[in-house]
Amino acid sequence: MAVPDDRPAYLTSNNAKYSLGIHRGPLVSKNVDEGSQLAQVESAGGLSLETRKLKASEKFQRHWKRFWCLHLLVTIIFLAIFLPVFFLVAIPAISQMVVNKSNLVLVNAAVLNPRPNVISLTLESALDLKIALPVRIEPITLDLFVRDAGASNAWGETTIDGMVIKGNSTLGVSNVETPLTNLTTWVEYVHNVVNDKETPLSVRGVTNSYLGVLKSKVTMDKDITSPVLNQFKGFSISNSGLTPKLDDGSNLIGNATLPNPSVLTLDLGTIILDVKSGDLVIGNATLKDVTLYPGSNTFPLTGVLDLNTILHNLGKVLASQASALKNGTLALDTVTRSITWNGTLVPYYTEIMSGLTLTANVAIADLLKNTIHNFLSSNSSLTDALGDASGLLGSLNLTDSAGASNTASAALAESSKLAAMKAKLKSNVAVRDIFKDHPIKRDMILDSLAGMYMKL
Repeated sequence: MAVPDDRPAYLTSNNAKYSLGIHRGPLVSKNVDEGSQLAQVESAGGLSLETRKLKASEKFQRHWKRFWCLHLLVTIIFLAIFLPVFFLVAIPAISQMVVNKSNLVLVNAAVLNPRPNVISLTLESALDLKIALPVRIEPITLDLFVRDAGASNAWGETTIDGMVIKGNSTLGVSNVETPLTNLTTWVEYVHNVVNDKETPLSVRGVTNSYLGVLKSKVTMDKDITSPVLNQFKGFSISNSGLTPKLDDGSNLIGNATLPNPSVLTLDLGTIILDVKSGDLVIGNATLKDVTLYPGSNTFPLTGVLDLNTILHNLGKVLASQASALKNGTLALDTVTRSITWNGTLVPYYTEIMSGLTLTANVAIADLLKNTIHNFLSSNSSLTDALGDASGLLGSLNLTDSAGASNTASAALAESSKLAAMKAKLKSNVAVRDIFKDHPIKRDMILDSLAGMYMKL
């Protein structure tokens, strides 16, 4: 009868020596080769107890089961630190970054009803936040200023209502009474608008924004750059001509065109201009009820051409017009004397515009044609337009018509007067300089002028 073998079944793996229990296997002697001692072992029930290599996921699961308490504690500590930082620092920083990187474009603006210390203001801007999520903002008060002067020297402020912004949105104010809180920086801003090709409107304000229920404080500090008036490049006077004296004393009419390449609508009012030939003031012109809209703006012009001054300074006038006359034009410089709105002087517009000279090249042929038309249609003579200057013609000692006793002698005296006048003009140094290369052209022009005068 076989005796049961009570010897334990040993583990066959090389790792068995690191296990505990009855299946640990024999200890390896220090002087015996471990491989030879474990070359053959008995198996337990025919099953191999050799361990296999674990996968990474299995190792992670085993590790988590053993140390989950430790990991949970670390996670709680991390969230306790991270969440306040995220909500108090990261979210506001992200919101501010979104505002800083957003585009703000001026699409419509108007300065209306100008008075010495207040204006009616319209500002509409397109804001692109470049995120798909809707953002709600509380009302925001914006300082309006010139960047070089800083927001502390704002020329005005305006408040934008709270709204929800998603992607590209329009925000602003419409026709709001805006006090001018700093006239120095306002004058600087108006100067930039009138003289520059483009200029920024600087705005700054602080408000709260909401991304869902997440609240953060943001600062809007932007320069909204847009085209402006660029010194009214393209200013012109058209359809101008002398006319019989009007009720307001005017003897000059025409149309003045003021280009406006900006998106700005601007109430100016009544503009009174000095008309100059070179440095000599030869008259004035008035533009009434001027409101500049984006694009080209044309307004009726009335004025007084001071013919006495022109005749007294004929040589100086011709000298200043030498270059223009060669091109068949008159170069008329206009400089603002005053700008009023509803009868009240607008000091900032007057100050800025008085430093700007607008030059119009008026075609002589059109001027003469319109003059003839104006007088023929009114059954008046050029003498009516000359007024007191007609007496000056007689004082030029060109001829004396006082002895003319009949129609024939008066006509002869008039003809002699014109002939002498032409001779005096032809002998003028300025006239000779203008037509020094074209004496025949000079005679033709002067003869034509004399002929038109006779028709009038």
